[in-house]
Amino acid sequence: LGDYLLAHRDEIIAEWLQAVEQNPDITSVDHLKEKKELVDHLPELCQNLAEVLKSPQSDETRADVSNAARVHGKYRWRQGYRLEEVIREASIVRRIISHNWLDTYARKVPKLDGKTRRVTENIIHQAVDDVVSDSAKQFAEEQLKATSHLNSQLADALAEVRRQTRAADAAKTTKKKKRPRR
Repeated sequence: LGDYLLAHRDEIIAEWLQAVEQNPDITSVDHLKEKKELVDHLPELCQNLAEVLKSPQSDETRADVSNAARVHGKYRWRQGYRLEEVIREASIVRRIISHNWLDTYARKVPKLDGKTRRVTENIIHQAVDDVVSDSAKQFAEEQLKATSHLNSQLADALAEVRRQTRAADAAKTTKKKKRPRR
């Protein structure tokens, strides 16, 4: 199945692209200038998924999926996506691969019977779950960094306002002391 998915990677990406562009819940796609920005890490995800299907117990392969997902989460954050859009994109990948392409493969390869198919589906679902989890984690980390940076800027601005207020109060006090008494 891994080789089959790789052989049809361009078709899978085209299906995914169309589904994402037509999804009313993914609006951040509207401001991307090129399709390449939208597709970004999907070819790598297809490659990684194919490798996971070939050797599902490989820690190295799962680490590759995780790393690619984290890069994707960071990339989507920088593109102005919302977290739910990142998750929806992964859900679309899951649906296309586990329904459309797995069904097509099963019709061509009769040995993909009930038990083997369930195992294959579980591998696909676990891989996509890892993508969702790792992308969301990285996305949240990027959001936290941005929030921390803004909080730091706000704290600096507040400290400056307090400093200026104290200086103004001190100037008023000095001015009152210098006034001649009548």
